[in-house]
Amino acid sequence: MDLSIVIPTYNEKDNIEILINKLKCQFSENKISGEIIVVDDNSPDGTGKIVEKLKEKYSFVSCIHRKGKLGLSSAAIEGFNISKGNVIGLMDADLSHPPEKIVQMFKEIENGHDLVIGSRYINKGKIIGWNLKRKLMSRVATFLSIPFTKVRDPMTGFFLIKRECLDCSKLDAKGFKILLDILVRLKCKNIKEIPIIFVNRMKGKSKANIGEIFDYLKNLWVYSKLKYSNFIQFLKFGIVGISGLILNLLFLFIFTEFFGIYYLISAIFSFSISMTHNYFFNKIWTFGESFGGDVIKKYFKFVGISLFALVINLFVMFILVEKFSIWYIFSQMIAISFASIFNFVGNKLWTFNDSK
Repeated sequence: MDLSIVIPTYNEKDNIEILINKLKCQFSENKISGEIIVVDDNSPDGTGKIVEKLKEKYSFVSCIHRKGKLGLSSAAIEGFNISKGNVIGLMDADLSHPPEKIVQMFKEIENGHDLVIGSRYINKGKIIGWNLKRKLMSRVATFLSIPFTKVRDPMTGFFLIKRECLDCSKLDAKGFKILLDILVRLKCKNIKEIPIIFVNRMKGKSKANIGEIFDYLKNLWVYSKLKYSNFIQFLKFGIVGISGLILNLLFLFIFTEFFGIYYLISAIFSFSISMTHNYFFNKIWTFGESFGGDVIKKYFKFVGISLFALVINLFVMFILVEKFSIWYIFSQMIAISFASIFNFVGNKLWTFNDSK
């Protein structure tokens, strides 16, 4: 089988037969061995029954009947899982996506691309029939996806992908924008966008609703944790470090000014207090660990990394105070900044790395 096209449906009785006939023409005219998989969410208008009748006429048509309206992404994944083609595609049933572009997209896959996207937002791409509200919503959603992909139209529901690049076990079935999920979670290195003219549906109603918007926002939060997990951990590590810095400076000032202890000795005492504070907060909050039997072992690992950081801290502080005559409080703040990067990397890779 060359190509499998998955079409999720809900109340598409006026469109589904027209689309299947258009796809049949594309298959036969271009000698593509293809199949069409309709995934119907128990459409009240009888879309599933229409597809069952078409199955009797066309052997390349199949239909999955689901119990209710379970969402586009989960429908797509169910279709992907039973598909037989070397190339798998997804498109809407409402005739918004041009079936005649399927052949061009398929040839791009044959030419070596892993993922080919029908894009509305590249040169010669276009949307016809949307009001200002729909256009604005789409643009905002696309803008919010910028941190996660370079693709210009990750919100489209029209694409083809090589089977070997599609691992459904890694995809999230929530929401209605599965392409962005594929772009974030799967390794499609060679991606191409081709322009399409997207025509707003002539019959039936749009399925977009407020719940799908919230699902999209939740997905973006998950993607941020997936793609920027190291940055988020470093941010948390920094927040813990700032609170530790306040403790450090407070005790440094108390030991030096009120107890008359030499500033380098005071720095060691204050560093020890802030180090213990930082360990427990980083273990629980930054790296999400619970208290177990390894708490003491990891504490000493943390101490080891912190001692290296202390050496860096004291050296920088000494140079700034003795050579540049900078006030010891400011010197300590600068020195801690140098030591913090080493501290984070060392603790992430050694102290809080469960594979070690």
